[in-house]
Amino acid sequence: MSNIPMKIGFSKSDITPSPGVTLGGYAGYRPCSGTHDPLYCKVVVLEQEELRYCLMVLDLVCVDEALYRRIARAVAALGIEPQRLIVSAIHTHASPQGVISSEGALAKVNCSAEEGYPEFLAYMETVIHQAEVACQTAVESLETFQVRTAKSSTPPVGSERHTGDTPGGDLTVIQFKTESNKLLTLYNFPCHPTVLGPDNSLASADFVGGIEDLLEGDMAMFLNSAAGDISTRFTRQESSFAECVRMGQIAAKHVQAALGDLPFAQPTPLKGIHTTVTLKPRPIVSVDIAEAELQERTAKWEAAKDAGADATSLRLLKTFVEGAWVNLEFAKSMVGIQQLDLPVTVFTFAGLEFSTIPGELFSTLQPEGLSIIAYANGYFRYICPEEAYEANHYEAMAAIAARGGGELLIQEIQQLRQQLQDNHS
Repeated sequence: MSNIPMKIGFSKSDITPSPGVTLGGYAGYRPCSGTHDPLYCKVVVLEQEELRYCLMVLDLVCVDEALYRRIARAVAALGIEPQRLIVSAIHTHASPQGVISSEGALAKVNCSAEEGYPEFLAYMETVIHQAEVACQTAVESLETFQVRTAKSSTPPVGSERHTGDTPGGDLTVIQFKTESNKLLTLYNFPCHPTVLGPDNSLASADFVGGIEDLLEGDMAMFLNSAAGDISTRFTRQESSFAECVRMGQIAAKHVQAALGDLPFAQPTPLKGIHTTVTLKPRPIVSVDIAEAELQERTAKWEAAKDAGADATSLRLLKTFVEGAWVNLEFAKSMVGIQQLDLPVTVFTFAGLEFSTIPGELFSTLQPEGLSIIAYANGYFRYICPEEAYEANHYEAMAAIAARGGGELLIQEIQQLRQQLQDNHS
């Protein structure tokens, strides 16, 4: 290791969609009607030993492999190689999906509605361009820095989405102070940012926007964690922008309290491994069986509406309808898929361990001591534990990987953690 000091640069660019661009996160065509709060592409570039590493966060529902590859090509001239690039999404459901692939059996399920698709693709070209602009600005602002880190309990903005139980997991915070006294805060915890429901058509970062308005410094970035089974379903008091602010205030206070008056220190080197983990795809039922299940789920939802069920119960039943719809699309389109190749990066920095996950990992699968950066470098939908299949949860119905795939993925990640330790012991 040379004595060349590590440097950091960061920047953001606006990726707010214009009216008419399709919003994702919920079933059906939902064109954007305007903006409540802006959406951003946020970028951090770390330079170490003349190599550049980039962490990018998009205020989108997800990032598929095709979008990741397009962004990787756009920033390659800046000295950022694909294996040192992480592109993740915050998963707000008041934004477009980051899905641009129109090829392969999974495209129909992941892709936006056909209606409004040309406007959506034009918007994605804007996102790619703005990602390149933000990376360029970050590279131009590289300077030395100090860092401090903290871990605490997860902010109480989400709960287990089926039972309402208090979730596990951690809040991980990294704060950088540059030589020119600029402050950057990265914070990581698991929760679906879904205060806003399917009736909303205004672009918004949901409660994440409320957090970042309150944190001190020049920029803050939310790295969503293992949120496959954690949402605001039981914790939100209403679906409104005022509730987004209230939730944001709760989370921001937890981030600030975690850091407290901890001192800044010189950074330790970044070390990582980038690889691919192969999983088996789920078995596919016949179209007739999938259609019958969709009809059954829809009938239960309609009956509950007619009986005057409460909003929380109706939303839960509606998710089962959405899961059955996804299952039907799988039955129509997933024939022929032999394997799923999931890109994974495991790395250590400043005494913390991280792993990227290209999808929505359940918090119950998260290994102790490992911070998860989910929705990163691809979107393989829900990655569930065995018990989710046993309970026939919506997430298991909407999963692409076969049963047992979640446990296998974590086994592979644990081996990578050990390999990383062995390589640098």
